[in-house]
Amino acid sequence: MTAWLIPSGTFGEMVAEPNSRGRFRFSASMKPDSNDRWTPFRLTAAELPQRVLARLAELDRA
Repeated sequence: MTAWLIPSGTFGEMVAEPNSRGRFRFSASMKPDSNDRWTPFRLTAAELPQRVLARLAELDRA
């Protein structure tokens, strides 16, 4: 299982315009050796809970 956890501000900066339905979308590879721009945000199922908690802690400090 693979997930992408992208902060909304970062996502907004990286995806310039909405599609014809007004939605912001992205396409990322699930291949382990992929090096697309979304790779830094790709997490395994085991990594996701810790990263969500870390992100919540970051937001709490802000």
